[in-house]
Amino acid sequence: MLDPKINALRCLYKAEIAMYKAEVQNYIDNPVAVGEHGNLVETMDKLIAKIAEAEDKLLVLETHFSE
Repeated sequence: MLDPKINALRCLYKAEIAMYKAEVQNYIDNPVAVGEHGNLVETMDKLIAKIAEAEDKLLVLETHFSE
């Protein structure tokens, strides 16, 4: 059986990835609707970095702590 803490971390990282992907997609689909962000490319780059970080954490978790 999978440890509940490991499962919680897996769920957390997957949720973070989904959240940041949704934000990037929103910037792609509605660039003018997001007026508070003057530099969309810079903002999207930061979101992509957050996705990469969450994916790295998920990979480490699955590589070293999967059952």
